[in-house]
Parts: sequence; C-alpha cells; structure tokens
Amino acid sequence: MPKKQLVPRSYKLIVALLMVSALWFVPGKSEALTVSELDFTNGSIALKNGGTTVLSSNFTRNGQIIMGQYQPLPNIIAPVPLGPYTFSLFTSGPNPFPSSSTSGSTITADLTALGAKFTGPLIPVGGLTFNIGGAATGIFNTVTNAFTGLTWTHNLGGTSGLPGAWGNPANLSLQFTLNGTAQLAAVPLPGAAIFFLSGLSGLAILRKRLSV
Repeated sequence: MPKKQLVPRSYKLIVALLMVSALWFVPGKSEALTVSELDFTNGSIALKNGGTTVLSSNFTRNGQIIMGQYQPLPNIIAPVPLGPYTFSLFTSGPNPFPSSSTSGSTITADLTALGAKFTGPLIPVGGLTFNIGGAATGIFNTVTNAFTGLTWTHNLGGTSGLPGAWGNPANLSLQFTLNGTAQLAAVPLPGAAIFFLSGLSGLAILRKRLSV
C-alpha cells in the first residue's frame, strides 16, 4: 500500500497568501483607470446663442483623440459639416495635453487643448481657427469600454472673426457630444503581483519535490 504523503503547512500557507495577493492586484470595476485614447464613432455639435440653437449637426465620422500629445490637422477627424460650414478638429497648446480617466460608470476628460478650424460663408479665406475645448463628462461601460454622452460646452466670448449672423460672440457657445470606445492604458503590476508570480514559482518547485 503506497504511503500517503502529507501536505506541509508551509505549502498551505503559501496557497492562502497567493489567494489574498491575487485579490490585491486585480483591479475592481470601480477603480479609476487611465485612458490612452478616445476612439469616437459619432457625435453632435450645436452652436447656441444663449438658449437658442443657431446651427446643429449630428456626425457619424470616426476620429481619435490621443491622450498625452497634441494632434495637428487633420489627424483627429476629417472635416465635419455644420450647416453651410465645415469644421476640423486639432489639439494644441498652451492648454495641457488631453487627458482622460474612468471611475466606475463615469468617464471624464480634459479636452481644453481642443481647437477647430471653420470654413464657410462669411469666414476669412483659409478658414478661422479657435479653441473649442473644455472639461468633458460622460457615461462609461466597464464591460465594453464604450463611452456615451461625453459632453462639454465652450463659450465663444472673446473669439474674434466669427460671422455676425451667428450673433453676439459673448452669447455664443458650442456644445459637443462624443460617443465611442475608450482605450485604457496598461495597469502596472504592483508589489502584490510580483509576490504572486514569485509564489507560483515556489509552489511549482515545492510540488515537484513532494511528488518525488
């Protein structure tokens, strides 16, 4: 009759510690995560004079806003129509690089570096460029990484060169909404993860010795 081998207490202790450490470094759904890129597939823009909508448009063109860097024209999206006008997006200083993060079902983004180039009636030849960025907030799906209703409003007061038909610049604002998918930055492994991996190696060696 083969002799029954006993499992050392140290083996059981290592297994317990590994299970606890695994819980430490597996990110929870409510944990804040850094976004590396916003891939939007559709959205809307509305030009408002006070509470009145002057122009509005829904668009279905894909675009990408990359976090941590500036994107010159036309890297973000191809020109999008807004009534008789078209606009293209870019990011530039002196505002900080775009950044974004998620926390549970909420996504926020600092898009203050976002600018637009407008072309169309009563706009100077070559187009008019001005800042349209802001602090955006939307809804985040923790399963699919999709975001919806990422919205911000930018007041155009102080912007020169706007068509007079739009109204007094002090009363004008642009409202943007984007929908798409967020690319999340890789989460660095904390010390618990290193402990977990080294523990796995130790278990493998111990198991091999027990089987001899």
